[in-house]
Amino acid sequence: MGIRHPGHPDAAAALDPAVAQAARGIGAAVAMRLVELAPALRPAQDDGSEPDLLIEEVALDPPDPLDPVTLLACLQAHDSYVATRGRPTGASPGALALARVLAWAARAEMLGRAPRIAWIGPPARRPDDVAGTAITASVRMSGPTGDVRAAAVALVS
Repeated sequence: MGIRHPGHPDAAAALDPAVAQAARGIGAAVAMRLVELAPALRPAQDDGSEPDLLIEEVALDPPDPLDPVTLLACLQAHDSYVATRGRPTGASPGALALARVLAWAARAEMLGRAPRIAWIGPPARRPDDVAGTAITASVRMSGPTGDVRAAAVALVS
């Protein structure tokens, strides 16, 4: 089943088709970076089916609202990434968290000077010797076995 967003069953429906296409383009570029980072996929259920996770929250700190363009870019990046990993209906909360940071950076680049990401990954692996401002994405999803959380940190300059 993969991941679903309760408020946006079709994230592209509220967008002009050209804007939706641009958001998907951002997502495709972000997916290529996700392939390099290789976040884990949730294991399949005991019956072999994919997990069914409902997105409860996708947040960024410092705060940046999750608008429909960014949401669509993140969902596209996630879906492309899990498909590349051979599980087109799989779920990767870590990939969604990383996608949120990377989509933020891609959109910032469109508005001016691109933020340079010196390091990106899970908070537990954050290096002490890399300088930069921390941009943190957190994801909370609910599923049949309870909440699933993931986070990603980017150190930017």
